[in-house]
Amino acid sequence: MRVAVLGLGNMGRAFASRALDRGHQVTVWNRTPGRAGELGAAEAQRPAEAVAGAEVVLVSLADDAAVTDVCLGADGALAALPENAILADLSTVAPETARRLAAAAPTRQVLDAPVMGAPAAVARGEGRFLIGGPVETVERLAPLWDDLGSGYVHCGPSGAGATMKLVSNLLLITGVTALAEAIATARRQGVTDDLLRTVFGDSAVLSSASRMRLDSLLDDNHPGWFAPALARKDVRLAIGLAEEGEVPVRIGPATERLLTSVIDSGDRWQDFAAVIEALRPPADGNDRPRIERGR
Repeated sequence: MRVAVLGLGNMGRAFASRALDRGHQVTVWNRTPGRAGELGAAEAQRPAEAVAGAEVVLVSLADDAAVTDVCLGADGALAALPENAILADLSTVAPETARRLAAAAPTRQVLDAPVMGAPAAVARGEGRFLIGGPVETVERLAPLWDDLGSGYVHCGPSGAGATMKLVSNLLLITGVTALAEAIATARRQGVTDDLLRTVFGDSAVLSSASRMRLDSLLDDNHPGWFAPALARKDVRLAIGLAEEGEVPVRIGPATERLLTSVIDSGDRWQDFAAVIEALRPPADGNDRPRIERGR
């Protein structure tokens, strides 16, 4: 299948690599050119050029603004989308953005299809797609979902996949933040990191997603791939959905404030596990956490 991948961040690169490994013909585009070399994919100079000969276009970009610009711009992906091609937005965006893309394209040509799974899992074909859009369009690509990932869930009409990804990420990010609080508290009581690994490493109280970030929380460098700024973006979008539904959420806003504290301190960390940095006592010995009050 002729596949175009727009965006070569961590996730886009993983999808392009997986598609190539599975024998698809892949063309890529990235805002910063020259990143396709080690992949072995053809590289287009413009989104429209990448899309022109594609049967499927996979969009993997950082946020709503980037998706809107690349897909809806004058030289964007939707304007160049071939008549029978399908564009699947894998980005984590607001449901309203997903619906806007679907409304701007010919009927049944756009899906919101964010994936559950880290880039390494995606590259191994272990990501699971959460898809919003017409069921017949989703089913047309059923072999591709199985080829690139571990299957899919059709969540409903346009925007439903985006909704499920945001609430899933809200659960992930707030869960890791709760674990960070537990670790910070334990450390202040003299508990060693080795003991924390022993107890939490196979504990039923942790989700598998939180357990995967245990080492990153304990490591002062907080290695990983899901940057604090991206995590905050997803939490903010999820809070927006809650507010839209008049849900009086409390945990999400607290997590957002902690992430903002980390980002404002320099945001030098690779992963949002750095949220634990906002729970360190100040250098002057005051035991109050360094939390930014207000949004």
